[in-house]
Amino acid sequence: MNYSKIGSIEAISLIIIVILNHIVLHFPKNLIDSCGPSSPINVIYISILIFIFLYFLVKLFKNFTSNDIIDISEFLGGKFLKIIIGILFILYFLITSSTSLRNFAEILKVTYFPNVNIYILLIAFLIVALIANKFGTNSVIRCNLIIVPLVLITLLIPFFLTITRYVPQRIFPILGYGFNETFFKGATNIFAINGIAYIYFLMPMLKKQENFKSISFIGIGISTLYLFLSVITLLFSFADVLSVNKLSSVYSLIRGADFGNFFQRPDAIFFLGWMLSLMSYLSISLMLITNIFRKITNIKNSSSMIYAFCSSIFIISLIPKGMEEIRYIENNILKIFTISLLFVISFIIMIISNIKYIKTHNKHPKEVDLIEN
Repeated sequence: MNYSKIGSIEAISLIIIVILNHIVLHFPKNLIDSCGPSSPINVIYISILIFIFLYFLVKLFKNFTSNDIIDISEFLGGKFLKIIIGILFILYFLITSSTSLRNFAEILKVTYFPNVNIYILLIAFLIVALIANKFGTNSVIRCNLIIVPLVLITLLIPFFLTITRYVPQRIFPILGYGFNETFFKGATNIFAINGIAYIYFLMPMLKKQENFKSISFIGIGISTLYLFLSVITLLFSFADVLSVNKLSSVYSLIRGADFGNFFQRPDAIFFLGWMLSLMSYLSISLMLITNIFRKITNIKNSSSMIYAFCSSIFIISLIPKGMEEIRYIENNILKIFTISLLFVISFIIMIISNIKYIKTHNKHPKEVDLIEN
């Protein structure tokens, strides 16, 4: 796959953009709903789990310094496994993009455009992603580099502006709904850090592949820090989190923040940044989907497929009848799919591929020249 080479900061931004969209939408509230007062502990817990997982994943990539998970799958199981894994990742990016798009479109419709057809909002975002990809991967990556700092700032502001309302005692009882919900059942909340999906495709994109480890840890580290801040702020700011706006918990924080008398609708400024964030996220997902499709089909020019994938995202986003169905898909179907693909299937492929690499390299060094180069 012919990737555009990117720098370390650009790569970190690619990882961060996913979790930012989760935070902007609703995941912090979902996490508090499932763990209660122990949600900050749960975030720390899943952060430790993700860093342990990431440590081993980075180690496993050392023998495949110029390859992504699709290349490695081909090395392990030939074209058949390559196509299967490619299709699974395409489905993953299609579904996650569709649910994020529908989620944010619903928020916009209810908040600002109650009389606008949901179709129009969905199409508007997809057109931006399509145009960005038509200009090439460089434009997608550079735009994301500009957008990510903006979104990081817009997420920090409501956290600091609501600090006067913090009631730290709401962290008690310390284990919330119980040990099981915090540590055993709560371990499935690791799916929120799905920026790990990008790491499977990051290595061949880097200008300096020796920075792969630091990029991965910094990107995931910033993501988990923002998730922790959002959960702490939401838990400490509201006596009853269940009463928080069901569309977006961060939106509730902004509406409750004190901006003085100078701004009539300060939330509109933040929504602009979040809209750019979603556009960037969709553009990157579309870029990855197209590149994966090009790899598994050996098509030299897949630019025309961008239209097909945009249409697919649009159609999938319309399948849920409302927000309740979207929440069900995310908290059940997508959670299982994410954990299975990113933390089980792909990781097992990496382990077995390394075993095969070591055995092959020891016996026949020349047979692994292609995977090394």
